Amino acid sequence: MSWFIYEVPEYNEDGARIEPFIDLRSRVMKLSGQSMADELESVRENAATTADTPTRPLRAAENPHVFPIPYADSMILVGFIFELERESRQLVVSPVEMPWLKDA
Repeated sequence: MSWFIYEVPEYNEDGARIEPFIDLRSRVMKLSGQSMADELESVRENAATTADTPTRPLRAAENPHVFPIPYADSMILVGFIFELERESRQLVVSPVEMPWLKDA
């Protein structure tokens, strides 16, 4: 999966839909079982590996916030919000381009 990465001061575009990754993983585990939870974890690890660079070190790669991105009417892709080690900065990591964040 390829990722688009945006460094922003704070991402809260739709705060009601943003939640901790652990909460989403728990819900997926209850509804869909271990294999789907493992797949979600794999996607998170892929996003963290892509985002975490010397110029953008992550503070909490293991537990980002997540947000859903509707795709093709039925499938939902998940984006991640990682806290950077620099104060008051976040990385939005998404499988879809979010051009409005480029100049944030």
